[in-house]
Amino acid sequence: MAGNQSAGIAAQPTSMETAADMNGGLDPARTALVLVHMVKGVAGDVDTPFNQLFRRRAEETGIISAQRRLLDRFRTAEAKVLYTAVTYKQGLPGVRPNSPLWRTLFDCVCLMEGTPAVEVIDDVAPRPEEPVVRGQAANGFDRTELDTILRLAGVDNLVLAGIATDVAVESTARGASDLGYRTIVVSDACTADSDEAHARSLEVIKRWFGETPTADEVLSAIG
Repeated sequence: MAGNQSAGIAAQPTSMETAADMNGGLDPARTALVLVHMVKGVAGDVDTPFNQLFRRRAEETGIISAQRRLLDRFRTAEAKVLYTAVTYKQGLPGVRPNSPLWRTLFDCVCLMEGTPAVEVIDDVAPRPEEPVVRGQAANGFDRTELDTILRLAGVDNLVLAGIATDVAVESTARGASDLGYRTIVVSDACTADSDEAHARSLEVIKRWFGETPTADEVLSAIG
């Protein structure tokens, strides 16, 4: 199933180049895994314009399996695990239809607070002690407590996985880089609406903002 995203992964640096980035490993005490927007209205079975784009992609590319492996390892290592979830209030206060993304939201009036659409999908559901950071922007740091939670936990290394590579994952990766975190986007644990979009986004992240190892390479690096 993961073969459908092979074009995106093939465009990434060689394993030798990626391994060089991961040298020194990842200290669990200073590392956090953030699953980005893996909610039922995006990656699950609640019908929205977003799940129509991404649910099939999540299943076909195998990202959910990769995310579960990451979760198991991070939890065993007692590293921090968090989630971001796009969540909106009725009437969409604070949101403007100033881009195609937000105009889609206004047209569907979906991903509303208190509805099943903004629950994390069961396959990668959070444990009670794992924060779900809710916000209204593609960037998980924008007007949320994400940075505060990470700083208080002593986190320097941020590992990102989720949907979509070229929207919320990349936006959050850019924000993390700007804030000084070592930014790691797990190449086979996120997806976009096409292999091409996924590959282009990873190329930009790798060139300017962080690292793009596979799940296996992250699992090998974490202590």
